[in-house]
Amino acid sequence: MDTKFSIALHVLVYISETTNIVTSELLAKSVGTNASHIRKIIALLKDADIIESSQGKKGIMLKTKVDAITLDSVYFAVYPEKELLHVHDTANQNCPVGENIKEALLPIFEESEKQLILNLQRKSLKSLIEDMYKIYNDKNEFKEKK
Repeated sequence: MDTKFSIALHVLVYISETTNIVTSELLAKSVGTNASHIRKIIALLKDADIIESSQGKKGIMLKTKVDAITLDSVYFAVYPEKELLHVHDTANQNCPVGENIKEALLPIFEESEKQLILNLQRKSLKSLIEDMYKIYNDKNEFKEKK
C-alpha cells in the first residue's frame, strides 16, 4: 500500500492546526516530500470537497469542521476506486491451489476491508488531532520528568 492516505491525513491535520497560510511548499516541508506530490493529494481532497483554496490567493483551508471529517471519507478521497486487498490473477488454473485460491481468499479480503472502513468511519479528523496532542503531551511530560 502506498502512503497517500497517511500523507492526506498529515496534510489535513497541518491545515487544521497551523496559523500560517498553508501552501503546498509548506506542506511538503512538513511531510518530507516534494510539493508536486502534495499538489496531487490536495487535488484529490479538493475533488472530495474536504478542502478548498481561493483563486489567486495562497492558502488552503478545510471546507468543514474537523469533527465532521471521518477518516473513511479521506480514505475514499485518495483511493476513490481502489480495493485494499487484491488476489493475483496469474494463478495456474490447472493446479488445485491455483484453481481455488481466489474463491477462498475473496471472503477474507472483503471482510478485512469492510472492518477497516468501519474502523475509519468511527474516527474523525478531530479524534486524530486529539490523539496526536495526547502523544505530544505525554512525550513532553516524560522529558520534563527526566
